[in-house]
Order: sequence, then C-alpha cells, then structure tokens
Amino acid sequence: MVVYSIEMKQNEFEQMARGLRPALLRTALKVLSDEDLAEDVAQDTLLKLWDMRDRLYKYQSVDTLAMIIARNKCLDIVRQRGRVINVSLDDFDATAPMLSPVDEMIDAEADDEADEILAQLPENQRFVLKMKHIDGLEVDEIAAVTGSTPNAIRVTLSRARKRVLEIFNQRK
Repeated sequence: MVVYSIEMKQNEFEQMARGLRPALLRTALKVLSDEDLAEDVAQDTLLKLWDMRDRLYKYQSVDTLAMIIARNKCLDIVRQRGRVINVSLDDFDATAPMLSPVDEMIDAEADDEADEILAQLPENQRFVLKMKHIDGLEVDEIAAVTGSTPNAIRVTLSRARKRVLEIFNQRK
C-alpha cells in the first residue's frame, strides 16, 4: 500500500496514475468491450482522482478507490446505453476504504461466507442478485443490462434469494 502525503504534488500524482492506468483500462475494456469507452473511463477516473488529490491521503487504498470510481463510471455507461454486458462483478475490487483492521477482518470473514454461498448459485442468479443488492440497480435497469424482461428479473431475484436462504440455513 502506498501512502500519499496530504499535499500530493503533480509528479506524485503522475507516477500514481501511470501505475493505475493499465488496470483501469483492462477493467473498463472487460466490462464495456469498447476501447474508446475504456479509455474514456480510465481518463475520467484519473481526472476524478486528480480533483480529489488533496483528500487521497484519507483512503487506505487509492487503487481500490480508483476501481470503485471506474466501476461506477462503467455501470453509468451501461445504464445509459442499455447494453448487454457479459462480465462478473467479481472482476471489481470494491473493498470499502477507511476500515479499521478489526473491521476489515470481520468484513473479510463475512465476505468469504457470502462468496461461498453465492458461488453455489447459478451464474445468472448470482449476477442479477449482485446487480440488485450490491450495485443498487433497479429491476428495470437490470432488465435493460441483461436484455431480459423486468418480470423475468423479479423471478430470478426471488429464486436466488430463496436459494441463498436455503444454503444459509443448511450451514447453521
């Protein structure tokens, strides 16, 4: 983990940006399947970080913050265009910044348990459940992203939630 000073200088930011840019491009390209849009997302993410440069020292991981910003920008593009995407949201590192070590450990254990449960779901149920409950998309937005109908998304969500409950109860 790199720690940045309170007053990040331009050369420090440029060095950080050179390290982040390839990962931002790969992630955006994987989601959007469009090199120009991926370039835009990477550039917009770095511009956002530049605007935040005086506050970056507050985050435990600027890399994670950058990935969250890029993910949100990708999802905004997907929503605007109503495009079908074929990517797992597991591809994004969305660890919340600024957690104490104890909170990080508790979150990691809970995340591991949730991941184990979600891994037992069919891929379409896991994908729809994550879009609804992690990314906060509405049923209509999920339908547009997946190329499905809102009714089919509701059914998939219902089945996924029921299966998660069954798996959770079996584990206890």
